Amino acid sequence: MAAATGRFYYGDFRLWREAIAPDERYGRTVLQEFSGIDQPRVLVIAASGNAGLDLECRCLGFPNPGSKSKKGWVAVKRGLRVGMDARIHRTDPVVWIEDDTTRRVLTSVGGSPALHVAGGHPYFNGDVVLVRRAGVGLFSLGTVSGATGTAFDLSSLSVGIPLHALAAGDEAFLVEAYWLAMVWRDFEPRDERGWWAKEVGYTFRGNGAVTYARTTATVGS
Repeated sequence: MAAATGRFYYGDFRLWREAIAPDERYGRTVLQEFSGIDQPRVLVIAASGNAGLDLECRCLGFPNPGSKSKKGWVAVKRGLRVGMDARIHRTDPVVWIEDDTTRRVLTSVGGSPALHVAGGHPYFNGDVVLVRRAGVGLFSLGTVSGATGTAFDLSSLSVGIPLHALAAGDEAFLVEAYWLAMVWRDFEPRDERGWWAKEVGYTFRGNGAVTYARTTATVGS
C-alpha cells in the first residue's frame, strides 16, 4: 500500500500539493470598548464577540511533474491563480484529508445504499467524507450512513450544505477536519528554488463558527 499523504481541498479544488498542516489563528477582531467622558478606566465590553478565524494551510511546493523547470513552476502558480479567481466569490469549506489512502472512486450511484465502490471502503457510519470531482462547486461534504462493505449513503450536513449531483467517477475521502464558509484570501510560495518551492501557504478567512475534527482533546477540565 502507498504511504499515506495529506491533502487540502477548498470545496472541489485541491491545493498544490501534499499537505503539511493546518494552522488556526482564532481571535477577536474589533473589541468594543466604552470610555465615556473623563473616566479613570475604560469599560471593555465582553459581550461584543466579533471573533474571526484566519486559517493557513501549508503544502509542499512540489514541481510541475510534466515540466520540471522554471516554466513549469510558473504554470503551477498560474493554475493556482486561475483556480482562486474562479472561486473568488464563493465561501466553500476548507477540508483537510490527513490520509489519502482512504480515497475511493464511485463505480455507480443508485439503490440503497446509493454510493458504490469496488473492493470495499474504510468508512463507518458517522464518518464525514468529501466526495468531489474537478469543477467549481462539484463537491459534497456529508456524513456516512447505511454503510455496507462496498456501499454507503451520504447525508447532507446539518448546516444544510446541499449535495452535488453525485456520479460514477467521483472520488471520496475520509475527512480529518473541515472549516465551513471560508473565503480564500491568498497563496504564498516560500523559499522558491527556481522550479519548485519549499512550501506554499494558503490563507483563508471566516468566522470559525462551524468546524469539525475527528481528533478531539479534553481541555479546561
